[in-house]
Amino acid sequence: MGSDAKNGPGIGDPDGSDRRELNRAGWVLALADLLWVPQAGFVAWSLGTVLSQAVGAAAAGTQTELTGTLLMAAAAVILIAVVRVYLQKRAQDSARRAARQVQEKSRTALLGAAAARSPSESFPSSGAFAAHVVDQVDLLGPYYRNFMPQSMRLRLVPISIVLVTAWFSWLAALILLVCGPVIPVFMALIGSRAKAASEDQQEELTRLSGMLLDRIKGLETLTVFGALDRTKADIHVAGERFRLGTMKVLKVAFLSSTVLELFSALGIAFSAVYVGFTLLGDLNIGTWGTPLGYAGGLFVLLLAPEFFAPLRAFSAAYHDRAAGIAACHKLSDLLNDMQAGGRETLNESISGQQRSAAQVSGHVVDAPEIVFQNLSITLSGRAIFDRFSYQAAPGEILLLTGESGSGKSTLLDCVLGFRTPDDGQVRLNGTDVQLLAKELRSQVMWLGQAPRLFHGSLKANLLKGQLHADAITPDDIWKALYLAGAAELVERLPQGLSTRIGEDGFGLSVGEIRRIALARAALRGDAVLLIADEPTAGLDEETAADVVKGLEQLARGRTTLIASHDAAVLNLPGRLLDLDTFQTHALEPAT
Repeated sequence: MGSDAKNGPGIGDPDGSDRRELNRAGWVLALADLLWVPQAGFVAWSLGTVLSQAVGAAAAGTQTELTGTLLMAAAAVILIAVVRVYLQKRAQDSARRAARQVQEKSRTALLGAAAARSPSESFPSSGAFAAHVVDQVDLLGPYYRNFMPQSMRLRLVPISIVLVTAWFSWLAALILLVCGPVIPVFMALIGSRAKAASEDQQEELTRLSGMLLDRIKGLETLTVFGALDRTKADIHVAGERFRLGTMKVLKVAFLSSTVLELFSALGIAFSAVYVGFTLLGDLNIGTWGTPLGYAGGLFVLLLAPEFFAPLRAFSAAYHDRAAGIAACHKLSDLLNDMQAGGRETLNESISGQQRSAAQVSGHVVDAPEIVFQNLSITLSGRAIFDRFSYQAAPGEILLLTGESGSGKSTLLDCVLGFRTPDDGQVRLNGTDVQLLAKELRSQVMWLGQAPRLFHGSLKANLLKGQLHADAITPDDIWKALYLAGAAELVERLPQGLSTRIGEDGFGLSVGEIRRIALARAALRGDAVLLIADEPTAGLDEETAADVVKGLEQLARGRTTLIASHDAAVLNLPGRLLDLDTFQTHALEPAT
């Protein structure tokens, strides 16, 4: 699964406390099963006593009083039954609680990784990510609350029942030993096939969820371009693949259930045949010398179904195991993919005192000095930076240029704490940026080449990221819109700021989305850092000019880092850093 000996439990794996609670649930469940032994003993003893005394009384022509014996046996059976029900409920509650904790921690890990992911990195489609967070995490629940306690139950209950049965009849115990192990052996044989089928089904479910959500979001566009028929065909093909995957899982489930019931029935039937012929006197073997009586025979028969009960429960939960392990692998792959370009764990060399000091002084008051100190970063086996050092003065505009893959976005991610260098540090005002990342991000103006807008009103999108949205006045909003060149756009809309847009800015052009995003950045008036990544990519000349003008105004009094290939952006006053050659040039305002 997702565990790692070095890093501890991975996503989908229970931590120490959850694992202990699952183990306790298994022990309690096993104890509840083992209480069937004395319960069955009381039943067999009372019925055997009744039968023996009735036969003796009939032979002597007398009557026997059995009320006291029956009441005592009935009271013992009922008391043990109540205790068993209580223990089973307690075990189930503990297992559910632990499984729920694992699910919550898994969702927290996924959402935390998504929140820590750099804005410049690609992200799974909304439908696919929702399928991971909801559907696949849900599959962890049955795995842990059903399978894990059953595995503990399987270790204790069958062998205990075999030992008790062997006390009365070694042959009956041998029958159980022959029939019982066939079930887990068969389940192990089909385990790999069940896991592969579950993984394929989950993959198809994720793909289908992403396709459905994406097509629904773009339904209006599909209608306009007459692509509805093709979309229906695509959805039909995806649905058919999911149906076939589900049928494969069901085939494996039905096959294992058939074998399970077959061997369970054979084991119980052989035990019943042996006990029956022994009581009839046709068989005189299988005991330790003393013939098997009515009470002993009934006791053996009552224990036989309980011997197979843990095996049947384990086999039934085996499909939950296959689905749960497949989900763990999918979630681990997703988390690793999101963390590959995202924030790494803080270096262990950072002391607790340093963290505490950074948290106290984490709020950056003025435009910070940024120092890249001996930075080394390797991505996909290729060295992006090798002991790179550079310094941006407070309030300076630093323009980053270079070929694609030269490390422009990577450098911006390091400043925001979304990526930890393999070696070296990024320091803001002398403090490691990793210690300031959370506080710093609340003081950053950010504009990327693919800014994200959300379903809702324009005003709600403009106020995204504002810690105190109530403090933003209508004048503040309109000033930001004028700065971004978006005021005329909003004035043209029928409902102005209340106009609702779709997911990812559906209903607006690329240029209009960029203007709204620039206005949203401008509303963060207390920002001390301005970061932009290809802010004019894909824009027409007029929109690009408005964006450049807005960036120049926002850069005043703030330390600014802008990555771009656009000559208009690179002509802003400041210093130009070419990451292909690590050459710098001082730039004056364009005339």
